[in-house]
Amino acid sequence: MQAAWLCQTAFESRTIFERATVVTMDTGSKPLPPAGQGPAAGEPPWRPPARGTAAPRAPITRDAIVDAALAVMDREGVDGLSMRRVAEELDTGAASLYWHVKNKDELLQLIFERTTQEVTLPEPDPSRWQEQVRAVAYDMRDVMRRHRDLARISLGRIPSGPTIASVAEWSFELLRPAGIPDQVIAYSGDLLALYVGAVEFEQGLGLASPTGEDMPPEQIVGMLRDYLLSLPEDRYPNTRRAAELLLNPDEEARFAFGIETIIRGLETYAEPAKTSRGERALPGSSRVE
Repeated sequence: MQAAWLCQTAFESRTIFERATVVTMDTGSKPLPPAGQGPAAGEPPWRPPARGTAAPRAPITRDAIVDAALAVMDREGVDGLSMRRVAEELDTGAASLYWHVKNKDELLQLIFERTTQEVTLPEPDPSRWQEQVRAVAYDMRDVMRRHRDLARISLGRIPSGPTIASVAEWSFELLRPAGIPDQVIAYSGDLLALYVGAVEFEQGLGLASPTGEDMPPEQIVGMLRDYLLSLPEDRYPNTRRAAELLLNPDEEARFAFGIETIIRGLETYAEPAKTSRGERALPGSSRVE
């Protein structure tokens, strides 16, 4: 009698789902397991208990998606990047990504945004603006070399949101005090980014053979040099003399030349400095007007 009363009390204290796990109420039945043990709530008693609880997944966020996409692109290139591959990287289904990113084009834009933020912008010092523009250009190149195919996706894209605002603000704080007009400053950022991206994209392509055959770069350069030197002296005297200069394979020298040309071009737009009498000095002269 006492045993039956105890079983009845335990039965009544459980939920409807827990009650389903109780078998007979006779004195020969096994004791009830403590609450929270045994079959999960709501499961019929004939189902075996789960073998274990899977570790909780990290929540899917836009930042996590961009991190995974950048990892995939660094390994497999932009052609290997897809929403499905990013989902696999995150151990989830592709459908869950579309809550945060519309498509691959938006994903590429977000990657470009993220990597643009890796460029270091020094504290603006207008007295050293040429040096700082040069340093930023080389840092941009380093970022593009750090991430596979980044130069390729940079062409035709511009930063948006906070990124473009930060870069633009830095440019005006650096160049406006140097006397460079606002419109020139606005164009210069695009020119610099386009130059760096185009150079790095071309470097990634490698040197194409004029015959379409697969051959090392030095052999291609030698073939072109031989051709220039074979031209008639009376018609192409300058080209023949400059053959080595035209085909100079020094990538660093070529890149530096482009950056210096951009900087010198910006210098031509800078307003002449004021003299101590408040007059304007003529460019390239000590005279004042």
